[in-house]
Order: sequence, then structure tokens, then C-alpha cells
Amino acid sequence: MLAFAVRRLAQMVLSLWAAVTLVFLAVTQLPGDPVRALFGFQPPPPELYARIREEYRLDEPLPVQYGLYLRDLLTGDWGRGLPPNPSASTVAGPAVVDVVAVTAPVSAVLLAGALVVQLVVGVVAGALAAGGRWRGAGVHVAATLLVGTPVVVAAYALRLVFVQELRWVPFSGASAGPAGYVLPVVALAALSTGYVALITRAEVQETLHAPFVRAAYGRGLVPWRVVGVHALRPALTPVVTFVAANVGQLFVGLVVVEGVFGMPGIGNAILRSIRGHDRAMLVGLTTVVIAAVIVVNAVADVAAAAIDPRMRLGPVT
Repeated sequence: MLAFAVRRLAQMVLSLWAAVTLVFLAVTQLPGDPVRALFGFQPPPPELYARIREEYRLDEPLPVQYGLYLRDLLTGDWGRGLPPNPSASTVAGPAVVDVVAVTAPVSAVLLAGALVVQLVVGVVAGALAAGGRWRGAGVHVAATLLVGTPVVVAAYALRLVFVQELRWVPFSGASAGPAGYVLPVVALAALSTGYVALITRAEVQETLHAPFVRAAYGRGLVPWRVVGVHALRPALTPVVTFVAANVGQLFVGLVVVEGVFGMPGIGNAILRSIRGHDRAMLVGLTTVVIAAVIVVNAVADVAAAAIDPRMRLGPVT
């Protein structure tokens, strides 16, 4: 187990480096001059234009910018956004670290809530569906509907019904307290919950035909204990693998959900940086999100290996 964890750690570090490099190249090669865009249709003063470019090292060659960017990442300096008012005395905007510190708790609650919902509701529904024909058909229909509903559609539908029509939940973002997180979490988790339910149902149904499960029935164990204890554990490995692989999709959905419900999280900050053409802030926030996805995937792989020891051996050749 320790050797597997070390190998996965090395893969995680390599993936982080590759992701950081791709993000840097993708954003820095966008067309247009981000400093020039700050001033709209008016030409910027040459002295101020030069100061801002120097502050953000845009006057350096691309390889030098990349090297300085890697150095800053390793030392904890994730950069600063472009100034909201370039004509003021300052030539630097808010620090990425400060923006992450403010927005990350909101996004963390949404992501954690979505993960809990899709695991608890999806696994329980899938396990119950595996033990009965009518329950299985009902869960299959509901899960298929969830899978076919994009996050943006689910978010706008929940907002229309429960915020605008029924007025059960105020539209005030995180300032509404715990109630303000309910609909964003449901919208973010809906699609993934359908996938988890379908995967769990299929895996449990297959496991129920295994010899050790038949032996458990032969010992006189009640069906709920056979399904919940003996059949469910081996079925959780593909579920954990799917959840890990789906974390990146959750972050994409996070941008949509936070925008629809006005939640002041990282997704909303990314939207603002895109609208404002804030390349520096966009690079920093995107790097943080990708790093979080890679770390969560690595942790999930280790968890899956702890559940199923066969995963530690690697592919069979």
C-alpha cells in the first residue's frame, strides 16, 4: 500500500507540473493585449502602460515569464489580478491568495455537499434498486433523467421553481446562510447522482451472482445485510473511481451554479476574471482549481486501492 501511495504521489506531482504548464501557455497565448484592454477605447498613457507591463512581467520573454511563474508558485506567491482602476496610483490588483482565501470556503461547501449527496443518495438508491425489479425500474428512469439534464438546466429550473415561483429560498447567495446552499448543491450534484445510482445498481446486481454472496444467502443472512455488507463493498470501487474522475466536471459545473445562484465562490471569481479580461487572475485561479482536482483524484485513487487491494498491483500484462 505504501509503494502504491508513493507511485501515485509521483504521478500527481508530474500531473501538476504538466497542468500548470498547459494553463500558463493557454492563457498567455490568448489574442489581444490584456493591459490595453483595461483602458477600453481610450489609449493608455505610455508611462502607466509601461509600469503595468513591468509589474506583471509582460515585457519579459515568454520563457522568462514561465520560469518566474513556476518560482512564484513554489514560494506561495500566486500572483495578483489586474488593477480595477488602471488610472489610479496602484498598478496591481488583488492578490490571488486573498481571492482564494475569501472564495474557497464557499466553493468547498458546495463541492463537499455535492459529493455527499451523490455518494449517499446515489449509492443508497443504486443498492436498493439492485434488490427489486420495480425499484430498479424506477431508479433507472429517475437516474436516466438526471444524467440527461445539464447542470445549467438543473440550476435555472431549481431557481425558477423554488426561488422565483414558490419563493421558498431567498435569492441572496451565501448571505442567506445554510438555506442558500441547498439549491446550488442539489443542482451541482444532480447529474453525478444519476451516474452513481446507475453504476451502483449495475455493480451490485453483478456482485449478487458471485459465489461468496450466494454463500452468505446460504448461511441464512437477511437480504439487506447481504446487499449492504457483502455485495456493496466490492461494488464501491468503480463508484469511487467515477467520483474521482468526475471532480473536474464538478468544478466546471461549479462555475455555472455559482453564476446562476450568485454564490461568491471560486467559480464566480473565474467568471469575473473572464469578463474583465484579467489574465493574471485567471491563470492563478485556474491553477488552483486544477491543482485541487489532481490532488482529489490522487486521494480517491488511494482510497479505492484501500477498498480493493487488486488496484495496488497495477495493470496485468
